[in-house]
Amino acid sequence: MRSSKWTTLVVAASLLATGLVNAADYPERPITGIIAWGAGGGTDTVSRLMTPIAEKILKQSVVLANRTGATGAIAAQAVHSAKADGYTLMFHAENPQLYQVLGLSPLSYDDFEPIILSVQGSTVIVVHKDSPLKSYDDLIRAAKASPGKLSIGISGVGGQPWVTSTLLKKVEGVTFNPVAYDGDGPLVTAMLGKQLDVSGLAVGAATQYIRNGDLRALAIMKNSPNSSLPDVPHITKLNPAFTDIMKASGFFYGVYVKKGTPQPIIDKLTTAYKYALNDSKFVDYAKNNGLDVLALTGQDARAFMNTWRSQMSWLIYDAGAGKESPAKFGIPKR
Repeated sequence: MRSSKWTTLVVAASLLATGLVNAADYPERPITGIIAWGAGGGTDTVSRLMTPIAEKILKQSVVLANRTGATGAIAAQAVHSAKADGYTLMFHAENPQLYQVLGLSPLSYDDFEPIILSVQGSTVIVVHKDSPLKSYDDLIRAAKASPGKLSIGISGVGGQPWVTSTLLKKVEGVTFNPVAYDGDGPLVTAMLGKQLDVSGLAVGAATQYIRNGDLRALAIMKNSPNSSLPDVPHITKLNPAFTDIMKASGFFYGVYVKKGTPQPIIDKLTTAYKYALNDSKFVDYAKNNGLDVLALTGQDARAFMNTWRSQMSWLIYDAGAGKESPAKFGIPKR
């Protein structure tokens, strides 16, 4: 019995030592980066901007690829199925914190480790420049006059455009005809092609088209103005009934690895991506596109994600849009 216990301890120590050596040499080969949303969207743009800067610290390439579908759940499953060795990164938005309540996946960010939460932003409600809808009030009147008729572009159940439509239903009592696309990039293309009546886009993905006059912004889903679009009214100015709801609104992007990845590897990745977020090119992009740089890591990132999950998942469930109660998953109501 004593010999067996000793052997077990020796094996465990050997495995630990091997892991530490591997972490010290990390990364020894190119890293795979899976982006959970389509090309041209907010998550994609931010990921592709900061990663080449982070590569300067890592001294290895991070090969990025888009893997879309199921509001990012396909990408999340792919990363979760990979080894916890730091060679598969996930670039994703806030959506996994809603998967369980919406019945999309048993996964959540509890199953991953945050390398860094990069930015936070708001959704902007947009129509085509030629749309007869000139204002937010026009949109609400038209939606009430023809319930379920106006098409609204969404990025899947649980994506920010879908959340926006859910909030409009809860507060304004209006319904739309949802049409799904794989992220902000395809949604922008559809809006420019007049394939949709309205959509809620990440402000970073929409700003240039609004400034160019290709899209008309009706409202920012926020409690305050957005510095990149100062002439666009924030939703609580248009309707104060949104005030409490907007405390939980908005999106965030981040970089993640599978839970169980050695801490020294997480630390190396965190150092690299912190460096990227401090780069002047990235800082200027965030400022010009109305994004707030978060740069949250470790327990600060975890606390931020959990608070967001508590607020938004209960809001969605109370609005009648959730399949499961957050209480089932131990999500507290805040």
